[in-house]
Amino acid sequence: MATIRKRRKKDGSFSYMVQIRIARRGQPDHAETKTFPRKAMAEEWAKRRELELASPGGVLTAKWKGVTLNDAIERYLHEFAEGAGRSKRATIEQLQRFPIARVKITELSSEQIIDHAQMRRRSGVMASTTSQDITWIGIILKTAVAAWRMPVDLNEFESAKLLLRSKGLISRPGSRDRRPTVEEIEKLRAYFVRSQKIRPSAIIPMEDIMDFAIASARRQAEITRLTWDDLDTEAMTCWVRDAKHPRQKWGNHKRFKLTHEAMAIIQRQPRIQGEPRIFPYGPKSIGTRWRAATIAKRIDDLRFHDLRHEGTSRLFEAGYEIVEVQQFTLHESWDVLKRYTHLRPEKLKLR
Repeated sequence: MATIRKRRKKDGSFSYMVQIRIARRGQPDHAETKTFPRKAMAEEWAKRRELELASPGGVLTAKWKGVTLNDAIERYLHEFAEGAGRSKRATIEQLQRFPIARVKITELSSEQIIDHAQMRRRSGVMASTTSQDITWIGIILKTAVAAWRMPVDLNEFESAKLLLRSKGLISRPGSRDRRPTVEEIEKLRAYFVRSQKIRPSAIIPMEDIMDFAIASARRQAEITRLTWDDLDTEAMTCWVRDAKHPRQKWGNHKRFKLTHEAMAIIQRQPRIQGEPRIFPYGPKSIGTRWRAATIAKRIDDLRFHDLRHEGTSRLFEAGYEIVEVQQFTLHESWDVLKRYTHLRPEKLKLR
């Protein structure tokens, strides 16, 4: 119930302070106050506020009044993003720089979400990049509802997402089919060989790592986690620890088949005393060297991950069936694996 107290101010005039207190069984009491210059104003506000608080979710909404999307992002990063990779965390943190982050979370509307997406598209980013923003906004809002009981209207988000997709303002990224040409591989090989000669003790053996990425179809970070103890030279297999998985970040250990070329590259690597890894280098350092090489040789839009694509396609071109290719690449599903198979017609052998 609301209580109105009349108070004399220093100048002799009066103010009227409204106090609202709601006791809830098994939950903390809710209390709020507001001061008005006239009693009629205080009475009008008290009646309206009591009705608002009595409505379903009214007290819960009052609890989160003033909390912005940015506040929710900060809490999400603290509680749920500890194991997130650099790129994911950077995408979430980037949202904090936009005007939508300053909107009160209980007042976030479909219009504001659509405005954000339109602003991002006008700035020149692609629909797939804008889609990342919308996806993370959705994750933050759903976390706020499920984990913190924030009274967020998820219908507003879903309505905005539906419209944005129908208008093409957001979309999933298209499947990438970039494969390096023979000429590009040779240019990169020459660059790495020359770099190795200039500083043989300080340079990562990028030629071997590039060739191994193609021969094994392994990801950049996976290559640097392979160990001598996990290698079985007789069975031509090796374990990859913490292999990438859509739902399991750690503990997803899998054994994969090695091609003869991949095994030959492994066997010529020097064993370093006290170092269990076959390729004892940092994935970030490999990425830096790769980007420097592609820039130096003026090779456009070729990522290190495209070497996995190349290796997968070469396995198909060599005549392996999809179930056999999966033993090399460890793709989680055949549908995903199909997206990486862009065969060159001239390599296809007629039966």
